[in-house]
Amino acid sequence: MLRAAWQQLAAASPSWEAIYQGPAFADFLTGCPQAHQRFHLYGAYAAASHQRLGLIPVLHTGLAVAPLARWRPRQREQLVLLGSSPLLPADTDLLEALHSYLLAEFPRVQALVYRALPQTHAIWQHLQRSHAALALPLHGWRACHSMQLPASYAALLNQMGSKRRYNLKRQQRQLAAAAGGELALELIRTPDRLDALEQGLAICCPPTRRRQLWDTREMQALAQHGLLMCFRIDAGPHCCGVILGLQAGAVCHLFNILPAPAWQSLSAGTSILQLVLAYLCDQCGGQYRRVEFGYGQPGHHYQSSNTVTLRSHVLLLRDTAANRLLQRWHQARLALLRQYG
Repeated sequence: MLRAAWQQLAAASPSWEAIYQGPAFADFLTGCPQAHQRFHLYGAYAAASHQRLGLIPVLHTGLAVAPLARWRPRQREQLVLLGSSPLLPADTDLLEALHSYLLAEFPRVQALVYRALPQTHAIWQHLQRSHAALALPLHGWRACHSMQLPASYAALLNQMGSKRRYNLKRQQRQLAAAAGGELALELIRTPDRLDALEQGLAICCPPTRRRQLWDTREMQALAQHGLLMCFRIDAGPHCCGVILGLQAGAVCHLFNILPAPAWQSLSAGTSILQLVLAYLCDQCGGQYRRVEFGYGQPGHHYQSSNTVTLRSHVLLLRDTAANRLLQRWHQARLALLRQYG
């Protein structure tokens, strides 16, 4: 019963990152553990009736994994509230009670983290009004891009100007001609297709970049729990690029668009992304309604199709003298960056 209620709450969550709030992602975290982090799930209940009000999936990070060298500082322990905001009713008293409880439950934790919290979110507005809260947007407010998917790819193209549509078709023709065959897209969601994805990543990523992405064990676990949604694009005998992503409900997250270096001069990244968008619009039966691209600025500005929201990793710091100093230092640093760029 708990799992069903949990799934229902996550499916109804308005969060941009609701994919991280459901039981499938918790299964991934617990089945593919990292030594420095641990998953927890808490419930919020009414004091009188004991009725469940909501659930709070959190990730405890910064745990010690081995004795540290003298010159290596210990990572600060943090508690990440998964999915940008907890699965709770919008109630400021309940939110304050949650903050107090978690900081008391984890005395070594120095900050609660609202990851990718929108600047317009009610939680940020409340933290700004609360004089007791040491709230800190860690890297300032950064642009996150998302796209509402229309009923068809043709409708998406119609949102663009005629010159833009012509250039997209021309770029795909040039890429296909140079690579020696028609562009073909392969969806990769199951463990049995991960070899093809690994081969594509080996072509598209230098070793240093590859180590920053999901490893084989993580991709297998994501696939087993139905979260993985990746693509490989080929033309003739050549891999032209791969895209790494996750999916849950009506939302698809595309994190890494990785064109093969041999075709970057032909705008391969744009071409492979358009193939994926066409697939999501026309071949998925309307399942996906939004694509999340995360932080960053795309190579081309899609003002007609992308929605930009400002988000930040917001830290709610434990009220200590050291954390008050840290907050003021970050505020001064961000002010200087805004002034002098």
